[in-house]
Amino acid sequence: MFVWTNDLGKERSKVVGDAAMTTEERWAEVGRRGLDKLAYRPDPTRTTVAELSARYLHDHPFNKQSTRELHEQIMHSLIVPKWGNRVAIDIRPRELKAWFLAFDIATGTRAKYRAVMSGMYSFGQQEELLPLGEQFNPCNYVKGREFSQVSSYEALALEPEDALKILAQLRQPEYEIALLVATCGLRISEALGLKWRDVLWERSLIAIRQTFVHLNLQEGAKTKLSRSRVEAPQLLLEVLKAWRQETMYAGDDDFVFPSMKLRGSQPRSASMLVEDYLRPAAVRAGVLREVGGKTYGPDGEEVRRFGFHVLGRHSLATFLMDEGHNPAVIQAIMRHSKLDMTLYYSHSQRRQKRAALDKVAAQFVPKRATRELERELGSPRVQ
Repeated sequence: MFVWTNDLGKERSKVVGDAAMTTEERWAEVGRRGLDKLAYRPDPTRTTVAELSARYLHDHPFNKQSTRELHEQIMHSLIVPKWGNRVAIDIRPRELKAWFLAFDIATGTRAKYRAVMSGMYSFGQQEELLPLGEQFNPCNYVKGREFSQVSSYEALALEPEDALKILAQLRQPEYEIALLVATCGLRISEALGLKWRDVLWERSLIAIRQTFVHLNLQEGAKTKLSRSRVEAPQLLLEVLKAWRQETMYAGDDDFVFPSMKLRGSQPRSASMLVEDYLRPAAVRAGVLREVGGKTYGPDGEEVRRFGFHVLGRHSLATFLMDEGHNPAVIQAIMRHSKLDMTLYYSHSQRRQKRAALDKVAAQFVPKRATRELERELGSPRVQ
């Protein structure tokens, strides 16, 4: 049965065949009868934000489930409650900007909200739910430094000895997870998504075939370049082999780091690993200090975020850069599409800054023996 809504907004239907017909045959029959031309098409000048949001969330081809969930959260909790009953093209940029600015949030978060709403409008125009033209997307005119995506926050990058102290505080299998992230630069979602078949022992490689994000297993990786095979140090492989002999889930299709509570049916939770093991290990090691509800790093700076991304990607990129390795090689290890991103992940360490400045100072400050000789002979002066 083909069901449609006529131009009066009333539902109508016609039988097009029996239950034995395939989906393709049913739609072919709908086309042959011209029933699809009877379907009601909404007036683009009267589409409400609620209607637009529903179509966007239902039909937009999101690349990742986590992205879909983020957009659903923003739509359902923020955009639709405020604007749902309004005609989309009647919303003015000034009132939209005032609404965004009323949120006491970081500028990057505000920019994300605007981007989601703007994407919804663009989708509506592509689907002919809204009139064409940039003037019909009020988000195009909501601008200003309050929507900057540039953050002044600089993530912590650990010195190698600090990373070693943290690793020393961990036990199996949390140690293996942290070591994998620290030595290969894997995202924690990639590490938790690994199955034993993904460890290519003879070739010293790890294949990234799936990730574990927001408690959901997703095929593929974050980006096309990330769907590659990662070089694995031999020492790491030996540690993983020892763990495989200990775990009760050692089959090729078993997760390398399974949830024991769920009997290996899915990997462990990244957030629980950080809160229950990684962060306490960093505190015990003296790398982090917790005072008055705030967390401070080795140099006394406040640390707002600390997790496997700090231990792995930020610290690894910085260490490799400080060791003088070819930036192109570091970019390949990090699996970044652009070198700019690699440079963003590498932070100048204090010891490297000091060493560089010591070399400069040596050019201006003579050695002690030279200064004493100059005093005895009398330094020439410019008159």
